[in-house]
Amino acid sequence: MNKFKTIASIVGISTALVACGGGGSSEKKTINRVEIPDSAFKPVALEQTIGELVTEIAQTEPESIQLGIVLKTLTGYWEPVKIGANRAIGELDVPGVVAAPTEATPEERLAQQLEILETQRESGYRGLGIAPMATEISTAIDASVDRGVPVVTIDSDLNGSKRQLYIGTINYEAGRSAGETLLRFLDAEAGTVFVLGHDNATDWPDGYQRTKGAVDVLEAAGYEVIVRKTTWDDGGIELDVDYLSQGLETADPPAVGMLGVFSAAYRCAMAAERNGLTAEDVKIVGFDFEPETLSYMRSGLMQATHAQRQYYMGYLVPYVLYGMNVLGVERTLGILSPHMVDENRFNAGLDVVSTEQLDDYNAFLDSLGVGG
Repeated sequence: MNKFKTIASIVGISTALVACGGGGSSEKKTINRVEIPDSAFKPVALEQTIGELVTEIAQTEPESIQLGIVLKTLTGYWEPVKIGANRAIGELDVPGVVAAPTEATPEERLAQQLEILETQRESGYRGLGIAPMATEISTAIDASVDRGVPVVTIDSDLNGSKRQLYIGTINYEAGRSAGETLLRFLDAEAGTVFVLGHDNATDWPDGYQRTKGAVDVLEAAGYEVIVRKTTWDDGGIELDVDYLSQGLETADPPAVGMLGVFSAAYRCAMAAERNGLTAEDVKIVGFDFEPETLSYMRSGLMQATHAQRQYYMGYLVPYVLYGMNVLGVERTLGILSPHMVDENRFNAGLDVVSTEQLDDYNAFLDSLGVGG
């Protein structure tokens, strides 16, 4: 449909349709997965669960099920999601698209995302994965589910919608993991720790929950915790670095650690660097795999980071949507149960990467085809 092509960037369309095997044929679905080499970072339990889902799907007759994956963008953080989803669509050998808005403003991108979803629903897509840009997406999700189309949310959840499953990071647990990682590096038994995170549960629940998980761990260990709300607007880097730099000078008790729980974590290291501090003076742990964070890890100023499994978020979605169509929602969720934190949320997991593991982790990312 030409209209659809004008409103989204589309990649990885698989046009090879699989025959349905009519007339009582005993033909079964064939899936050829790309093998992931062994690595210390290879998620063995997660791979085993995917393998079990694939085995179950392979007992069914092949169907041509068109799938749509709608992300927030196709670059940066979302590129590994795109790569994983495209690989799974190819392995399933079904028609599918990975799309994202291309407009300039957040309001325009939200409107475009809604339009993409409507187009896919009206075009007969039988499974939708969506990284929702705002709560307004709930209406489109509910409309699809009401038509019998399974919907999975990716990375950002809308738990008030009718979506059958969320696949991504479980933010409170991820925050706790980050806090526990920092504790392993702290030499002092007391002091101030700055957390560059989010302090408002209303305007960004996921960001707040990740921050709260870290704060709960650090406060329970006896540290004074000060949360700086990350500034995402233009000029935010300077504002955050100024605040943290001043805090490092005036903290009482003295600052002993810093933790960034989002992609802007490297701003903690920038503040320490501005104040002439070293890893002996303050321990810093980050989140995500931004180039600036990796640079500060290689310099020794940051001790570790936490990498989300974007590739697996994307890779799982087509298999789950296909499974929900041929196995049913309940059976598919049952196969996924080892990684479910409740009835509708799947924990894709988190990789803790220390400075000395950077090369190994980059090699693992290369083996996934997403680069370091």
